[in-house]
Amino acid sequence: MKPFLCAAVGVILSSLVMTPLASAAEDVKEESFDKPEYVYSISRENTHENMTRELPYLQPAELTTRLQETSDVIIDNPSLISLLNESSIKDSKLAFGVNASIYLGPWALTYESDETTMNWEYDLINTNELDNRGGDTVGKLSYTQTENKLVEGELSSPVPQQEDVQNMMRIKATEKTSLPLSFHANIGNQTTAGPMYQVQPDQKGVVTSYVPAVHDQGTVTYGEVYVTIKGSKPAIVIKNIQEQQVDGWIPVKDYVTLKYHNG
Repeated sequence: MKPFLCAAVGVILSSLVMTPLASAAEDVKEESFDKPEYVYSISRENTHENMTRELPYLQPAELTTRLQETSDVIIDNPSLISLLNESSIKDSKLAFGVNASIYLGPWALTYESDETTMNWEYDLINTNELDNRGGDTVGKLSYTQTENKLVEGELSSPVPQQEDVQNMMRIKATEKTSLPLSFHANIGNQTTAGPMYQVQPDQKGVVTSYVPAVHDQGTVTYGEVYVTIKGSKPAIVIKNIQEQQVDGWIPVKDYVTLKYHNG
């Protein structure tokens, strides 16, 4: 084959190989959890202290670790880990021949997050206005919360062990977004934040305020939990394993989104 034909074929083959890969790369879009410039932290300014209990990232105790290693099902429910951490099984020379099964009941064992997205304008909480039409000087307008506001997250549908599911969902979404998430976000009356907006003469300025939230969806794994002891060897046995799809909104506490409009 002549050199110029080889070069032409090489170009064609390169375009055929590279174009689909480039298109695929362009189609992949990662969700950004970076705070936009119009979103403000009010952790210090908030006149209502958010008392949401921070969920502990519990370290399994030695026995809990040993039990977890005997199960093929991952357990990351903080409530169940806490229960196992408080348990104890003492080795005994007389344990030979022991065969016991302890039923701990049905549990939400783990939550796997499949998709997490942001809505920086999840819930409208306040509106401040300044009508400067007919005025002859520049007016000033800022965000000031005019009443106490509670923004609550929610799951799209009821699920078994709902509180534990919400806790695991919040932990996973917090890990992915690095945002302070809570199913109960309070904003106190007279909370202020953000810039001072200039309202020109013959204009009406409006500041609308929102609480942002994260939408998370994934899969919950349920099962009936047994602790068994054969001889001196404890183990966890999970029976009747089921999976359920779940999604919900989790507000971002102590954050406010401000949007200014004039006309």
